[in-house]
Amino acid sequence: MSLQLIDAVQNVLKADTELMTMLKLTPSSPSAEVVKRFTKGMEPEITVGKDTVPHICQYVMPGRYAANPLVFEGKFCTDFYGKTAYEAKLLFERAFQVLHERKLTVEGFTSYLCVLAYDSDFATGIQGAKGYKAIFDVDYLRMN
Repeated sequence: MSLQLIDAVQNVLKADTELMTMLKLTPSSPSAEVVKRFTKGMEPEITVGKDTVPHICQYVMPGRYAANPLVFEGKFCTDFYGKTAYEAKLLFERAFQVLHERKLTVEGFTSYLCVLAYDSDFATGIQGAKGYKAIFDVDYLRMN
């Protein structure tokens, strides 16, 4: 289920032309180029630095089952890396417009509304790269 959630998050983000332009990509960019800017997981496959930003990492955070055991109250996190704190914040703001109060869908998966729960900048410890973090709440039906 968590992989389907992250696939849905990435599909929604990749479908946004403005965000893709900010990442120096297009919605039709080849997969080899997309993986240089998007990571499904906490740790990027590439070394994040001034030459590899902007970059976005998406990963699932701990959630719980709702009172109805068919519904999972999930959370996912998006970490935005930019050359400046301002660039990272602009990436977040665009992703917020794309994700907040929207349903996430991918083949075989549809969520309820996705809602921002937390956002803040963070220290990356990487010279030439600044970070901004957003955590979203999203409920979805559990698949058996």
